[in-house]
Amino acid sequence: MDGIALVRLALAVITDRLLIILALTLSFSLSCWAMWDPKYERLGVMAFFCFFSYLVVNTKERVRNEFKTESTNE
Repeated sequence: MDGIALVRLALAVITDRLLIILALTLSFSLSCWAMWDPKYERLGVMAFFCFFSYLVVNTKERVRNEFKTESTNE
């Protein structure tokens, strides 16, 4: 039973970090693409994507921090 819990914990950590790395990499590459030939459409797409990827990462971090505080209080 402990082995399964350890594997689930490891997968949760990997997926959280992978999500952050993927969002940062995609935001950076989209920013480079937008700055190569700056047009309003490209800049709008870049801003839209960066904003929503930030929200996804921020939400995941907030949920993880709430889970940590609840588990330490018990």
